[in-house]
Order: sequence, then structure tokens, then C-alpha cells
Amino acid sequence: MEESVFTILATGLFLLLLGILVRLIQVLPCCHMRKHATSKRDLLLLKNATNKKKCLMVLLGSGGHTGEMLRILEQWSTGINNLHREYVISSGDSTSVLKLKKFEDNLLGNNAKDYGITTIYRARNIGEGKIKAVINTLLSFKSTLINLILSRLKNQPDVFLTNGPGTAIPIAYMLFILKLFGLCSTKIIYVESLARVKELSLTGFLILPISDRIIVQWEPLAKRYRRCEYYGILV
Repeated sequence: MEESVFTILATGLFLLLLGILVRLIQVLPCCHMRKHATSKRDLLLLKNATNKKKCLMVLLGSGGHTGEMLRILEQWSTGINNLHREYVISSGDSTSVLKLKKFEDNLLGNNAKDYGITTIYRARNIGEGKIKAVINTLLSFKSTLINLILSRLKNQPDVFLTNGPGTAIPIAYMLFILKLFGLCSTKIIYVESLARVKELSLTGFLILPISDRIIVQWEPLAKRYRRCEYYGILV
């Protein structure tokens, strides 16, 4: 390869990498200081002056995650019943489906029909080994890409709300990649489980850099991690 051709290619690659780095710094929430919300009502970041109906995507997890999330949503019921709700549930989690339908019917009344349910592959099952967990996570990434990303590429949610299931990781990072390339503007909000008093969960650690808000339910966590916000117990 001629020296001039190599120089042009090397310069082009350097500029490309530099551009990606600048864009990454621009969109990474952890690189910017953000003012905390003044109240719990402001946490969903759904306020604006447009007439376009907003979409809230909520991940429900098996076990206590679904119960906690639905109790959190109860506190925003007045606001979210004016939104389209898209619930994401892991495969085989029939219990969460039943709880969700009861929540929509009992709490949100006439607006209960304005929601959808998407099922994706579970990232990690309780008690499984590390190798199996890695395989399941990869399958979850594939399922997320097909069922949540490619199927609605031009209609991504305005806010993605999650409280800790492992399936949140592929969803959050794929949404962030779309944001990196200017294909969506979804805000990622992570609410840490009530069970976490002194340190974040593994999911919390992994989502911390890309989340627009990290909300914890114990004050020691907010003091330990700079970007965490504390508004009391939410569940």
C-alpha cells in the first residue's frame, strides 16, 4: 500500500473514531451534571409542550420486581393514564401478565385499553450457572433487537422505566446505541429495588453510566453514588 493511501485511510479512521468519542461524551448522561427533580411527579421526564402522545415503556420482571414496579406506577397513575403504555415481559412470566391486567383494569379504568404487551427472551433465570446466563443474555439481546428495536425503529418510547430485572440490560443498551446514532431520544430511568440499602445491584451498576436518572429508595445509596436521587421509599 502506498504511503499516501495509508495516510488518507489512517486519517479517516482517526477522524471517525474521534467523532464517535465526541458523540459518546455528548450523549452519555454520566458525563453531564443534571439537576434533580423537584418532586416525584417530575421523575418521568415526560413534560413538554407538544401535542404528540407520549409513550412509556415499562419492564416487568418476575418475582418481586413486578410487584414493586406496579406499586411505583400507582403513584403516577394520574399522569400515566394519558400516555400509551408499552409493557415488556420476559418469556414464561404469566404471573406478571395477570398482575398487569389487574393493575390496568382496577387503577386506570377507561384508559386501560391504551397499552400493549411485548414478550422477549429472559436474560437470566434464578439460580442458573454463569455460562447458561451468558447464553441466555445473548439470546435476550437477539430477542430485544427483533421484537423491540427493529419492529418499531421509527417509534421508540419517550421513556424506558425499569427497576432491576436482568432483561433491562439488553433493552437499555440497545436504546442507548440508537440514541448514540441519533435514531431515538428515549430517556432511561432506573429505580433501584427496595432491597438494596448499601450498594447498587449488578443491573444498577451496569445501567448506571447510560441512565438519565438513577432513583434509589435508601438515603445511604444516594450519598454513596453521585448520580443517584433519593425521594424516600416509592413502593
